[in-house]
Amino acid sequence: MKESFYGQEEKLEKIRKRIKGVENRRVGSEVFDQSTLLTLYDLANRGNIWVLNGVVKTGKEANVFHGEDKNGNSIAIKIHRVTTRDYNAMLKYIDGDRRFKNFRRNKRGIINTWVRKEYKNLQRAIACNVRVPVPVAFKNNVILMEFIGESNVPAVMLKDYVMKNPTAMFNTIKRYVKNLYCSCNLVHADLSEYNILIWNDVPVVIDFSQAVIREHPRSEEFFKRDITNLVRFFSKYIELEEEKVLKSIKGC
Repeated sequence: MKESFYGQEEKLEKIRKRIKGVENRRVGSEVFDQSTLLTLYDLANRGNIWVLNGVVKTGKEANVFHGEDKNGNSIAIKIHRVTTRDYNAMLKYIDGDRRFKNFRRNKRGIINTWVRKEYKNLQRAIACNVRVPVPVAFKNNVILMEFIGESNVPAVMLKDYVMKNPTAMFNTIKRYVKNLYCSCNLVHADLSEYNILIWNDVPVVIDFSQAVIREHPRSEEFFKRDITNLVRFFSKYIELEEEKVLKSIKGC
């Protein structure tokens, strides 16, 4: 049975009251469309969201907000935009991944699969002892996860972090990549100094929507790109050879 207009409006008004600190009207209008507000309402009804605070990261494809659950725990609320996406670019990471075969190939179907993919990849990474944000819940174009930071201030990206011991930091990240590749059967496919946060001097890998299984037809291409990015960044601090790094990681 289709919900009445008044019932839907009541839900929208309830969730709007939980959204705090979004001063930028353009961001608000782009992100909080009616469908997203109803998704947030359902997640709030489960107790996953008590309050949604301001933006902590703005991107072309998604915005990340700080929020709190019903117990006052900090959470990251990642909301993917539905209208401003390159869907063909997303499909190259979904098609060929046997875990995600049956999905609607319209814009909402692709976005919803993209979000579900991140949730499943985060779960898999944790099972392989890779430090990532703990996923909490997902629905449609919204995923909730552990907030990496303090209060509503996110942890710093690797690119901005002053490292005390670059060799130790590189070795930890290399171990993560090896665990993903050998134990999780995963390739991150977008690894760089922009997708690694540092919290208490420990690297935390983020943004797993595009991660693919090793059987994906382009996994080797993506894997080599990840290693190239890591070696390029860390070569500013320590001496590295890309081929040696590749071989040491792939030697499962």
